[in-house]
Amino acid sequence: MLQRQENAEITPPVVGYESMTGERNKKGRETNPSSEDIGALQSEIDKLNRELRAFVAVALQHGLRDYCEARHPKLTEELEKFYAHSPLRAKQKYETIISRISNVPGLQGTPGDTAERIYYRNAQDNVAYIEHALKRKRFVLGGIWVAPHYRGKGLAHKILRVLVEAADEADLSIELYHEPFGEEGLRVNELEAFYNRHGFTMHNTAPGGMVRFPQSPLDLYVGK
Repeated sequence: MLQRQENAEITPPVVGYESMTGERNKKGRETNPSSEDIGALQSEIDKLNRELRAFVAVALQHGLRDYCEARHPKLTEELEKFYAHSPLRAKQKYETIISRISNVPGLQGTPGDTAERIYYRNAQDNVAYIEHALKRKRFVLGGIWVAPHYRGKGLAHKILRVLVEAADEADLSIELYHEPFGEEGLRVNELEAFYNRHGFTMHNTAPGGMVRFPQSPLDLYVGK
């Protein structure tokens, strides 16, 4: 009878090209995986690691520290160190985003008197402004106002696209609260559709508002 070796080390088999494609070379031997196969496998590993990191982060936020520490101690320690400095990091990210969105192609942004607005001007006029703040470690967008005679020209899209790209790079969520600007502005359902196209969704962490998490997919913008 075979006896179990208590301290035996299990070595996983080497995955060859045949394991991925079912092919052999002319001599009947397995060929080495191609760089494309290795790249695809590494991409899948990276994706799984990101999903695991997100799962542990959510579990920690819901008070399951013992569970996380028992199963993923190094990742738990790393995330806890990150959260210990997260308010400062969020402020730094917020300031980075503000700097980025002050320069929208074709527009020049300047801060308002309260520093919670950015006004945009083209070569002739003041054409738009946004209201913003940092709350709960999120970039809070109070809406985008566009001057009536400049509406329908894609200015809001242009400003918002720069904002979401900057937030993605900074890895900061955007929380949005929007209200129609007068009778000439978009209605509530139209506003929601507009923001949906930029990755915003209703979420229970922002009652009455919308949230865009970093790297949320964007719908194709059909306007020019």
